[in-house]
Amino acid sequence: MFYKIINIGGKVVNNYLIVTEKGCIAIDTGYAGGFDKFADRLLKSGLHIPDIKYIFLTHAHDDHAGFLNDLMNATNAPVVLHKDAVNRLKKGQNSFDGGCTSRKALTACKILTLFGKGKHLFPSIDVSRHAITVTQNDQPFRELELNAKVMLLPGHTIDSIGLLFEDGVLFCGDAAMTGPLMAARHPIWLENLDDHFRTWDAMIESNAKVIYSGHGNPFPVTDLTRFRHYMDGKKLYPLKEY
Repeated sequence: MFYKIINIGGKVVNNYLIVTEKGCIAIDTGYAGGFDKFADRLLKSGLHIPDIKYIFLTHAHDDHAGFLNDLMNATNAPVVLHKDAVNRLKKGQNSFDGGCTSRKALTACKILTLFGKGKHLFPSIDVSRHAITVTQNDQPFRELELNAKVMLLPGHTIDSIGLLFEDGVLFCGDAAMTGPLMAARHPIWLENLDDHFRTWDAMIESNAKVIYSGHGNPFPVTDLTRFRHYMDGKKLYPLKEY
């Protein structure tokens, strides 16, 4: 199995491409309105829109599904996603279940309201013609001659999934992340803290070696063990819909 990883995302959100001789898998999309920049960066990487054969959606949030409609229409590629993401995409809005993992994260979320992003909206998306829904953990992914499996990674959202390759590369969406507001690799938002801990344990116990997140730089899976207990005893800070 040969593949390479290219990140054509911006400073805030990663847009990873898994490039094979048979075509590419796009991991998530960025915010709504970002398709033109995505297409331009794709071309600069020596690739073209028709090269994208699959879209892998780690979860239905505005910064991951924003221009999914545009990418589906341009490629007609099937979308691999959790079954619970289907209705969330139709609604076109992040869930407000759960809360922020720190006061700093809560403040940052409130600041977003000043830029008109407090409702966390994105265009309503109907994936019925394109969906490959994931219903079970470790569901095999053998497309494009790859050897991988889909992991269920609830916690950040109930519909979070990841793609784990046999060589230990794991694309985890926002189940873990890096950045100035991240609480020791823990995401800034969690819908369910208990699910989040179970997901981290599952990633630690898997054969993952390197984690590619939706935000920040890749990091070794050993960081999850190192920071596993950082959130112990901490509470979530709810955020109302602005």
